[in-house]
Amino acid sequence: MKVSVIIPARKGSTRLPNKPLADINGTPMIVHTWRAAVAHPEVDRVCVATDDAAIAEAIHAAGGEAMMTAATHTTGTDRCLEVWKHWGDEGAVVNLQGDEPFPAPEHLSALCAALRENRWEVVSLMRPCQPEEAVSPHRVKAAINAQGRALYFSRSPIPSGGPFHIHLGLYGFAPGALARCANLPQGVLEASEKLEQLRWLEAGVNMGMVTVEEGRSPGSVDTEADLKKVRAWHRSTEG
Repeated sequence: MKVSVIIPARKGSTRLPNKPLADINGTPMIVHTWRAAVAHPEVDRVCVATDDAAIAEAIHAAGGEAMMTAATHTTGTDRCLEVWKHWGDEGAVVNLQGDEPFPAPEHLSALCAALRENRWEVVSLMRPCQPEEAVSPHRVKAAINAQGRALYFSRSPIPSGGPFHIHLGLYGFAPGALARCANLPQGVLEASEKLEQLRWLEAGVNMGMVTVEEGRSPGSVDTEADLKKVRAWHRSTEG
């Protein structure tokens, strides 16, 4: 099965303005994300989907593919779908968040493997939660059943009493599933939690979660503190 990666990136961010172009030791964050996807052996094609010319220019300057998408999109899924329609709907597609500049290669491998099992419409990842992360609203927690099916996501600690798992910002869509998810209306759960994946669960989308270890990655960048941590991690790996 062909697997393509689309990286949605928009300039606006309330917590960290101009986040995709944040400098990480001389390179914009979005370029680091693109490079990680391009380097993965199980990925066939990579494109950054953005509404900002500066982001597209940064990717083009690095030798990558970027597509300008509508400024009216409200979710990354909508932005991915515009690229996917432009390409032609074939194979599976991975929505890789642009604010995770150094995704662990083994996480991408786990997602691709789960897609090829063809059990789920949507596949995502989660990892064990560190004690200090359980109460952080910047870390989304996942609740699943015994078969690995996603039941709920929240910025609050769920399920009550644990064990807690942190949802990672990687989504894999089986052929045709991206269009279904993008065309769903917002539900009450998404409006409450501000988490798009709850729209899919509320509509009955069959979503599976794969448990992975934390991996060789500093994680996503949501705050200035996260950005400093990622810069330090990158310096340590380069040295």
